[in-house]
Amino acid sequence: MTVPDNCPPRYPSTGISVLIVGAGVAGLMAALEGWRNGHDVRIIERAPEQVTTGDSFTIGPTALRALCHWPQMAEENDRISHSPAISFHTMTGAPITAPTLVKYTQGSDPKGMSNHIIRHWRPRFHDMLRKQLLAIGIPVEYGHRAVEYFEDGPAGRAGVVLEDGARLEADVVVAADGIGSHSTAVTLGRELRARPAGESMYRTSFPVELAMADPMVRKRFPPVEGDGNIELWAGPTIRFFIERTADTMCWIMSHKNDDSAVESWSNKTDPEEVLKLTATIPDWPEVADRLIRLTPKDRLLHFRLMWRDPQPSWVSPAGRIVQIGDAAHTYVPASGNGATQGLEDAISLATCLRIAGQTDQAPWALRIHNKLRFVRVSCLQKLGLINQHNHSRVVKQEQGQPTTLKYLTAEWVWKHNPEPYAEENYNKVLDHLQRGTPFQDTNTPRGHVYRDWTIDEIMAVQERGEEVELDGEWE
Repeated sequence: MTVPDNCPPRYPSTGISVLIVGAGVAGLMAALEGWRNGHDVRIIERAPEQVTTGDSFTIGPTALRALCHWPQMAEENDRISHSPAISFHTMTGAPITAPTLVKYTQGSDPKGMSNHIIRHWRPRFHDMLRKQLLAIGIPVEYGHRAVEYFEDGPAGRAGVVLEDGARLEADVVVAADGIGSHSTAVTLGRELRARPAGESMYRTSFPVELAMADPMVRKRFPPVEGDGNIELWAGPTIRFFIERTADTMCWIMSHKNDDSAVESWSNKTDPEEVLKLTATIPDWPEVADRLIRLTPKDRLLHFRLMWRDPQPSWVSPAGRIVQIGDAAHTYVPASGNGATQGLEDAISLATCLRIAGQTDQAPWALRIHNKLRFVRVSCLQKLGLINQHNHSRVVKQEQGQPTTLKYLTAEWVWKHNPEPYAEENYNKVLDHLQRGTPFQDTNTPRGHVYRDWTIDEIMAVQERGEEVELDGEWE
């Protein structure tokens, strides 16, 4: 196949075959960056066809910098991304802070990237990655559900068993199939079940004209030009997130766990179910219920947040299987970092395999990637839990940017660049793993010393009314 001129040049072939399991944003980026870095890539997905549901998420500059290698995607990203102004409100919708563009700290990016928080509609961002894969001749193979992972160390191979019994093999298998991945049976030696994180979410996005059909909704949430607005209504146990742009309306309601919610992008529910919940909220405004009633039934999901405690090892014993994205590390939405860290994983992994250069060195590449990434993602997981708790408190009057956002806009968060970081530190970590030489992460808060922690430990501290201790410079 002839690759279009606007695709990036490839590094020389490494001869490493890579099978990617899961076509979420992490898996798609792993396929793109794997191809660019010279690997032979195949990607499979359990869904029978492309998933087009979902709402919005934040993609940070650490991931978006990689688009400089992909001119077509960089151009499309400029069209589909937006930087909404954010305001905080009480649970009655009364404003507490004025709409403000949230900025990353320490000035703007030296390469000219916007220093504002960037939001994307999940289906559009996903489709952008998928179309770029097709342009380089790599289709997503849908309807392939992996039910078992395996590796053969002496043969230098790994693979998956599909639901129909078929077996697929490669030099490296990338588990990008989410928190329910069966890969933990190999990486940890046992199936590790995720457990509820304590919250579920009603979530939707739909064409804004459907919302504007109601005069009361149109007056309270008028059509906007440009990048739109986000309102965050915060209460002790429930949060209501409303995002509106010129063409899309989105709302998300977080609440305590509900057995009817599951972790699935196809678990649809009826708006009337949400209204049963809002009927229990004191002084809940009618206009919010009207917005909920306008939601198309086929666009409203009930999503259960699931959690696995930080797992330091994402790599199988023989070094032929590696987890990325939610399969490796779980984030609550208040982290504002789940998608970004999955994309960072993809970039880092592809780079490490390119430096390894050949299949017999691939196991070291996977272990080095794991070492370069673990403490960073663990820090951001912890911040997400802190933010989730802070958002659940009764909101108090603040001046300027809410304190709950300061950590997530700190320089150590946004200034990291996973590709050069892997290039600069690959051999240092190789020496560390092989010879025990010292290695210190520099993509984490300065002065931070990592120690193991669990979600139960964090929640116990918060339930006692205490602050979670953060050593080092997190702001």
